[in-house]
Amino acid sequence: MAGDYAFYRRQYSDKTVDATILAATDDQTLITAKSAKHTIFVQKITVEITTYSAKTWTFTDSNGTPKPVAHISIPAAAVALPSESNIITCDFGLKGLALTEGKNFLLDVSAAGAAGAIHIEAYEKLTAVTSYLAGASAQ
Repeated sequence: MAGDYAFYRRQYSDKTVDATILAATDDQTLITAKSAKHTIFVQKITVEITTYSAKTWTFTDSNGTPKPVAHISIPAAAVALPSESNIITCDFGLKGLALTEGKNFLLDVSAAGAAGAIHIEAYEKLTAVTSYLAGASAQ
């Protein structure tokens, strides 16, 4: 998708992350929300698989009923076709996909075994604002 993905990351709080997932890595928090009033917007997830192991990686938020963002099935072995790549990209556009307000961005690993590098382009913005004036006018 053409456009300036960095625009929103410059306007708000850039939450871009590079993570290395080892074969022994378990579930983990990739991005932590600043507060209950902030929302993380995921623009793009790029995964480069380095160790194959018939596992799944699911990206969600930390809500009680998690909001699914992306689900990647990692095969047991590298695909031998020359047109296939070990790089998977999930693109959610310039504005990105909003997580549940105040929730973190997680990686849920089905089981240890697969490994790779993850690059996440994301930003966070204040979405719930409580005005002190609203409280003052109610008195």
